[in-house]
Amino acid sequence: MSFLIKGGRVLTFDADKSVSFPVKDILIDGNRIAQIADNIPFSGETIDATDKIVSPGFIDTHRHCWQSHWRTATANLSLLGYLGGILLGRSVFYRPGDVYLAQVGATAEAIHCGITTVLDHSHIQLSEEHIRKCIQASVESGIRSMYCFAPMTLPTSLNPLKMPDLTAEHNRQMSLFYDLAKELPLGGSDNDGRVTLGLGYDGLQFRPLDDTQKLFEFAASKGMPITLHDCEHHNMPALKFCRENKLTSNTMVFSHASYASDQDLEYARDHGAGIASTPESEMQMGHGWPEGFRALRMGVKTGLGVDSSAICSGDMFYTMRLLLQTQRARDNAELAQRGKIPLKLSAMVDQVIYMATLGGAEAVHRDHEIGSLEVGKLADLIIISVDSPLMVASVDLAAAMVMHATPADVETVIVNGEIVKKGGALQRVNWDVLKKELAKNRAEMEEMYKHIDWDQNTVDVGEMWYLMPKAE
Repeated sequence: MSFLIKGGRVLTFDADKSVSFPVKDILIDGNRIAQIADNIPFSGETIDATDKIVSPGFIDTHRHCWQSHWRTATANLSLLGYLGGILLGRSVFYRPGDVYLAQVGATAEAIHCGITTVLDHSHIQLSEEHIRKCIQASVESGIRSMYCFAPMTLPTSLNPLKMPDLTAEHNRQMSLFYDLAKELPLGGSDNDGRVTLGLGYDGLQFRPLDDTQKLFEFAASKGMPITLHDCEHHNMPALKFCRENKLTSNTMVFSHASYASDQDLEYARDHGAGIASTPESEMQMGHGWPEGFRALRMGVKTGLGVDSSAICSGDMFYTMRLLLQTQRARDNAELAQRGKIPLKLSAMVDQVIYMATLGGAEAVHRDHEIGSLEVGKLADLIIISVDSPLMVASVDLAAAMVMHATPADVETVIVNGEIVKKGGALQRVNWDVLKKELAKNRAEMEEMYKHIDWDQNTVDVGEMWYLMPKAE
């Protein structure tokens, strides 16, 4: 189908990554942008975008979709509490149907917030059926997803913590990954190409180097993103390990990169790797200061991510704002230490908009298809109203997006040429029904694990991950 977006203020990047908002029409033909021009003649369906912002859809470069069930569960917890309570805790109780609902809930949240593409680091590998349900839900949601299959051994029981045979479990999961890699399209004929397979991989230092190199070469040969947690402070030194062991791939995405050395970031830059900065979770979990601006300033492909709805907001507007103001505080503090005050600010709103859109597409190695509004690219875009009490009378539209907008201002979301949010309402799901199903399912699961001593499980997990000597 074809339709026209008429008279919107179209977010456009120049060579310096600065943004402007010229008034243009956008013609969408099928799943692609066919034309961007003044006053395009068209007699078909037309969306009036007069005075509204038309932006590329946001790219979430790091999210664990399956965890959306657990909003508020880790509001006052550190990374250890998250590991013991969610990742190696509540995960044990997930049935395939629970995973399906969690995945639907996460993708609905993302679309509501104007996120059109998500790099989904999915480490809920309890069974093949669990994985199939994740993929099914992603396809049904209408979002563009890089479903990054992440082999990870999860407990078989809690209190006491018991783990299966690590080697056997890893081999089982990797066999399934290679089977999934043969599926075109992933998940079956209902997938029109929006959901593709990627690889999530952690614990590099505990795996045979030759095996890892072969796996990375295989994934890269298929064009799959390879996403890795880089949190050296928490015994996940992926970036340093890859640099020291000359593990290279032009599809790598390192999440967080907190406490990364200049050498590490130079390695990422020189090998075309991406960095996914998730400021809200990074500050709570103790990963370190968000390094999105540092990476960007060093010339690294840098995007933004939410991480997990169990930890923080799914709102990319807030993510942009938080990273921006945190970096400004750091820059100003450095000046204050030298007895200076800022004449001008160095961290700018245009830069976080770039990281949330085209920069994010670069970080996940899809900028040839998404991330900016250009003829020939996939039709993934959002329309933002400026009529709300938070937005009205905005003169600088870039500042309005970063400093004032909320997901409620996102009127329309288009993914692959399909309208998946219209007039503020989700189109692929019946939210009135889904919200009740999600609440009921969460209550059922709360009952299933009410006997668990989460503090004890957190200590058990911390000891297993060799983190307790650092804990205070």
